[in-house]
Amino acid sequence: MSKSQVRTLVCVVCLTAMCALIAGCEGQATVEKAKPEVKATAEKAKPEAKATAEPAKLATAEKPKEAAKPAAEKPKAATEQAKPAAEKGTTLGPYGLAKNWMDEQGFISNWLIVGPFPNPGERPDCNGFHIDYLKNYGGELNCTPANGMEIKTDDGKVVKWQPYQSTDTTVNFFSVENLKLEPSQEKILCYAACWVDSDADKEVELRIGSDDGYKLWVNHKLVSEQNVYRSMEMDQETHKVKLNKGRNLILVKVATDWGEFAFMLRVVNAEGKEVPGIKVWN
Repeated sequence: MSKSQVRTLVCVVCLTAMCALIAGCEGQATVEKAKPEVKATAEKAKPEAKATAEPAKLATAEKPKEAAKPAAEKPKAATEQAKPAAEKGTTLGPYGLAKNWMDEQGFISNWLIVGPFPNPGERPDCNGFHIDYLKNYGGELNCTPANGMEIKTDDGKVVKWQPYQSTDTTVNFFSVENLKLEPSQEKILCYAACWVDSDADKEVELRIGSDDGYKLWVNHKLVSEQNVYRSMEMDQETHKVKLNKGRNLILVKVATDWGEFAFMLRVVNAEGKEVPGIKVWN
């Protein structure tokens, strides 16, 4: 081979090698350029998938909470509607004894009351005090009052025993709505009754004040009668009585000719203090 042929061959080999080198560099650049685009596409897709997953998770967690609210409130409404009304003939209580503004103790404020009944005549001979208006119902001595019990008067009028709670320690008959008295109505009388519930046999004092006169029974026994005309004061009379364990019936008849019409009664010990273990029913 001549020198010229050798040179030509070397040139061809070098040229071929250079072409191969150039082609290899361009291929690598193309691959490197494509990589970021793939990576960018993957990064872009990742937040969208995350954002899509988070609302779905939140909606799934909160849905049961919203659905559970109404069911919890329904039984409450049903319970409020289930409160029973007081039935005819049932006694109400027990109630505690009251105090007045001077801290005097032992007053009964809860009673059954019936009336009014006529108290005809003129002072000092108004004779309703001596008329037994309960004669057809066991009489004043043996009558056992009950809530809603009807009493028929001689003139055909029907009145009922109904519960009353005084707002203080005095029973003012003109304030008892069920009696439907006219203001300053004259020559009338009413009955009041309650049960004093004692936790044991006890000796107590019943202290009473009235306007005007009264009769007092305890457990169907006449304790006192005061056919008087007066203004009411506290503790105008004191009566020592024995309470049996359990309920003891107290019945009071109060009459007036004109003016105020009221009474007050308290259960105390010899020192004028409230007796423990005493409750009241009406």
